[in-house]
Amino acid sequence: MDTPVYIGALRNRPEEVAELLELPAGVFALFGVCVGYAESATAAIKPRLPQSVVLGRDRYQPVNAELVREYDERMAAFCGEQRMRVPAGGWSLHSAERVRNAASLNGRHRLVDALKARGFGLR
Repeated sequence: MDTPVYIGALRNRPEEVAELLELPAGVFALFGVCVGYAESATAAIKPRLPQSVVLGRDRYQPVNAELVREYDERMAAFCGEQRMRVPAGGWSLHSAERVRNAASLNGRHRLVDALKARGFGLR
């Protein structure tokens, strides 16, 4: 069996997802999972930043710019292999832009309000 694929975009429209799934109050779809078999036998795994760049322990650790630059190079190569568009400025800048402001969060900035409306007792 193939590896399940995580779908985090359900959090972009929590009210619509709750209605579609007929969820009762106090229930929230955190993510979805696709399970099945791929039509193609070949699949590539997208490169990830090294753990040392994304995980800190007990205190702030400055980002290693060289590791981020190397990651951008690996991602550019991956995008070329997968016939994907290489984002202007590199993948790291593209990723940072996805969390730049409320508009770039694709609805996730409203998540607390949506959860409160679903009956969660958040402050």
